[in-house]
Amino acid sequence: MPITLNIIGSGRVGRTLGALLHRAGSCVVQDVLSAEFATAQSAAVFIGAGRAVHRLGDMRPAGLWLLTPPDGAIAAMADALAGADLVQAGDIVFHCSGAHPASILVPLARAGAQVASVHPLKSFADPARVTQSFAGTWCTAEGDAAALAVLQPLFAQLGARVVVIDPAGKTLYHAASVLVCNDLTALMESGLRTYAGAGLDRATAQAMMEPLVRETLDNVFALGTTRALTGPVARGDAAVISRQLEALHKLDPRIADAYRALNAVALDLARMQGGAAGAALDAVADVLSRHIKKQQ
Repeated sequence: MPITLNIIGSGRVGRTLGALLHRAGSCVVQDVLSAEFATAQSAAVFIGAGRAVHRLGDMRPAGLWLLTPPDGAIAAMADALAGADLVQAGDIVFHCSGAHPASILVPLARAGAQVASVHPLKSFADPARVTQSFAGTWCTAEGDAAALAVLQPLFAQLGARVVVIDPAGKTLYHAASVLVCNDLTALMESGLRTYAGAGLDRATAQAMMEPLVRETLDNVFALGTTRALTGPVARGDAAVISRQLEALHKLDPRIADAYRALNAVALDLARMQGGAAGAALDAVADVLSRHIKKQQ
């Protein structure tokens, strides 16, 4: 029999998961709450089930509670929900933050709930698209065993691949996710701004970037990062890197700093490749080090 589900925080993640669980027949979506009533209403329409409510006290008891407010509001929401006496012993309450452990829900655990965290490793920029592409998504989970015994099968029904993570590692796990997702987007923007500095219009630059970026990603996942590395660091071309750092610093010192920091990691890969002479790579290291000192 499907479990009843209440959703608190009906932004992109909350409404997407609500819709997926509803469409899979895994849950009966019951009440939807958000900071703005209009947001809760639009979420219920998107989900195709449930009723929007104005306040916490309007919510009915449910076997499963999904909390997806902003990360900084999770602890306060857990306190408020526990204080409202809505959660009963044995209910499951979970959040979807990659930055916080399930233990942030401790007020609800004290009230007898089973608490957990399930973080889908996916960009939720467009909920409509995510509902079509969620199958195959990796999710990291941790929390009470009784909660995970219910949540893991629920997410498996959605096609997710769930792995249990040690909560002590969640800060670095989430930082890694930020680097390869959010910061990758920022890196692409940095590239576009640098192309603009070279005189290329944005539309042309983006069209030029796409095949290069896609081929690079394909190489990373087919060959691994060490073999996929190409370019001036891999060749040990310190003179090119020095000129580029100077030009980038004039364009935007922040982009120059990002270039230097990323190429310091690229230098590690180049040493592992073993293609360039050690002396050439040492010269690259010297250029990168001099740029740091120059900024201090």
